[in-house]
Amino acid sequence: MKLTSHFKNKIIFLIFFIAFVSCTKNDKNKASLPEQSINKEEKKEENQKNLIKEKELQPIPSKKEETSTINTSLDSESVPSIPAYIKAENQSSIGFSTSGSITHIYFRSGEEVKQGQILASMEDNQASIDVKTAKIDVSLKKLALDQQEKNTQRMEKQFKSGIVNLATYEKEKNLLESKNLEYQSAQANLAGKEFILKSTKILAPYNGVITKVEKSVGDYVATGTSVFQITQNKNFKLYAQIPITYFNQLKIGMKLEVRNPNTGNKGEAIIKRVVPVVDSVSKTFDIYADVTSFNDKLAPGIFLEIKLKTK
Repeated sequence: MKLTSHFKNKIIFLIFFIAFVSCTKNDKNKASLPEQSINKEEKKEENQKNLIKEKELQPIPSKKEETSTINTSLDSESVPSIPAYIKAENQSSIGFSTSGSITHIYFRSGEEVKQGQILASMEDNQASIDVKTAKIDVSLKKLALDQQEKNTQRMEKQFKSGIVNLATYEKEKNLLESKNLEYQSAQANLAGKEFILKSTKILAPYNGVITKVEKSVGDYVATGTSVFQITQNKNFKLYAQIPITYFNQLKIGMKLEVRNPNTGNKGEAIIKRVVPVVDSVSKTFDIYADVTSFNDKLAPGIFLEIKLKTK
């Protein structure tokens, strides 16, 4: 019994010893885990830093200039369309050359007029009276001048005959000159009154179309106030502002392709005028061309596109 008890005690001791040793190893393993993970993170950070340094040390490649350039030759298919529009050779805002109230307007927007036709008129009673008065004054001054001419001629004969002296004859001559100046003054006054009377009417400056009526009967207008807008209905020009790129390329006589973006129809235009001045703000210059072939009806203000390409 004693041996058995002693043997059991040894076995129990061995079991406790083995258990203790195993626990100690586990504790050591657990304690070493954080160190291993820390070492791995440090190595990772160090590798990243090395990569960054390598990149910094590498020479930065220079940006290569683009080899493709926009072909701006007139025969290039890459040339863009340039906006243009039809412009009348003459387009004007017109009004009275004097102030007053409008009494008649004879034409409306869209109506055609001929050069010299009266488009509108204003109150002219006083102007008419002034013209009549000026004409009477001219007639009176002419009679006085004619009478003085006769007197001077008679005095000249008497002077040559010795009837009157030189002083009397010179006096009549001076009086004749005075009457002549008075007559010229009366004529100038009449011309001024007639101009005022004429200014009470607006005349069409050329054949065209009334595009806008800006005033109504009864309106009081000052000198130069616009009453009508008139556009000449012939000699249309294609007008465009061309980029400075083509300043040395476009010449008079060159042909341009014309296209209506609304209908898609195409035509042809020939450059008639190149303005040799470049706008410093828009970096463009103006050209004018005649549209020689186009199916669409053209009118001032119609928008078109041109392609800077010779045929």
